[in-house]
This record gives sequence, C-alpha cells and structure tokens, in this order.
Amino acid sequence: MSENEFSIEMNYVVYAKPEAVFNALTNPDIMKEWIEGSFVFELKKGGNVELFDGWVKGEVLSFINNESLSYSWKPNTWDKKTKASLVKIELKPDAAGTRVFIHHSLFPSNDDTDKHRHGWINFVLDPLNDYFIGLMK
Repeated sequence: MSENEFSIEMNYVVYAKPEAVFNALTNPDIMKEWIEGSFVFELKKGGNVELFDGWVKGEVLSFINNESLSYSWKPNTWDKKTKASLVKIELKPDAAGTRVFIHHSLFPSNDDTDKHRHGWINFVLDPLNDYFIGLMK
C-alpha cells in the first residue's frame, strides 16, 4: 500500500489572511472560539497536538509560521497497532483570503479516508470560515 492509497487532497478558501488562519489552526485560545472542545497545540517541533477533547492526538512535525504546518494524527478510535496518519497544511494568499491546501495521508482504510474527508469540511473548514465571516459583521 502506498502513502497515497488512502489519502485526501483538498483545497478550500477561507475568508481571512494567512496569518489569521494559521493562528486559528494552531492557537488553542482562538480554536475554542470557532470549534467546540478542548485543544492542546504546542507550536514547536515535537509539540503535543490534542484535538476535539482528545479524540485526536499527534505531534507537530514541522511548521513555517503563516505558511505551512504538518503533524501526526491518530484518533483514539483507531486500533493501538495502527500507525498515525499525517496531516500537511499549506496556506497560500488568495484574492478572497487564504487558500488552504490539505494533504492527509496514511489512513488505515478507505472508510477512514471518507469519514475524514467529510470531517475536514464539516468540523474544521466550514466552522473556521464561519468564524471569520462572523468577525467581519
């Protein structure tokens, strides 16, 4: 099985500048403003990542402020023997704000891939955009 066999490639426009999007994706104090749950995001290489009340745990692998971010991702519902998946996010300026490119790879199954594709939209990207649209009002 190749890394791309069970992976997601998507892009989405968020109506805010890359700096604001990066902060909203990595700062727990801002995260709680646009999504429910508790979060840990230690923005340093090797830093802990815990999202959605600990449903997902991982580790920061790399980042370039306001441009890119990668971290491991393992939901607590996956078998203990299952390796973590890999999230890579790139932020590019767009006329409307920021184009967010997501590559999420190394899923254990097609079912997990499909669930996460919907999850990125429903639990991350749409709420994030709604947050920024609300700030504009």
